[in-house]
Amino acid sequence: MNTKYMPDYGLQTWAYHLSMSYPFDLDYLSPDDRRYNIYVATLIPKLNIDEDSVQFFENYIRFDVIVGTGEHTSRETLDISIFSDDMPEFDHRKFEFEYEKPRKAMVFTGWKKGPVELNLLHVYLTESKYYLDTEIVYIGQAFRENGERLPAEELMSDPMLQKVEEAILREYPEKDLALLLLEFKSQLLEEIDSEDEDLVQLQELTKNPPLELNNQIVDATEAALINYFKPEYNAKFNNEFSNVKDCGLHYRSITVQVHPDIMGLKLFSKEKTYLSNEHIVFYNLDSKS
Repeated sequence: MNTKYMPDYGLQTWAYHLSMSYPFDLDYLSPDDRRYNIYVATLIPKLNIDEDSVQFFENYIRFDVIVGTGEHTSRETLDISIFSDDMPEFDHRKFEFEYEKPRKAMVFTGWKKGPVELNLLHVYLTESKYYLDTEIVYIGQAFRENGERLPAEELMSDPMLQKVEEAILREYPEKDLALLLLEFKSQLLEEIDSEDEDLVQLQELTKNPPLELNNQIVDATEAALINYFKPEYNAKFNNEFSNVKDCGLHYRSITVQVHPDIMGLKLFSKEKTYLSNEHIVFYNLDSKS
């Protein structure tokens, strides 16, 4: 195949599914959950339940969430229903509970179907009227060395992520480490209607459906995100983007979107703040040098 860069075709990838959790809480996901192909280590304000503010009502629990520490502390009152379709008969007023730390959760015990956990981070992301400050400090891929997708609950076995966690605990004791798990989808940005050589090249490039991610597309997406945010603990791709050509992609450009509004996140790094629904990366891969 002709390896020149395609003059008029771009690749778009976007985060199709997002999930956030503390590293030690990843077991809430199914052990077989392998949807996520990129993870983002982030710093978020510490969240705590004000134990003196907890009130139980018939259909909900009310409590204050303390956000942050020291001079940067704020407070928000949340009304939380813990009913769901699979547990309509559960009455939170009839069971004892305890606070499970550092998981930041209320755990109700004694119910016939087992403990019921109210996870503070998940509740806050769903119910808060404010966006959560989320600073990106490291971006990596959720794959084993053989290319197999890594179950989310095993991410903490990543040696690099372990080093990042140790550094964060040392450098940022006033913050918490949270993992943002991203599942990406992809598509071509443009189509052509022609019988020329470029069409032949396009057909060869799309033998596999463009909506099906491969390792090359994930590599390029990771590199684009790192180049844009320049996270504190990433070195590769942080200062230059030319290495993305080594991924073997032949598209002229790549556009990446994350859509953190879905989860109420304000994404930023020390270098860049993400604006709502922004095409966070649009980079011309056609180098003239």
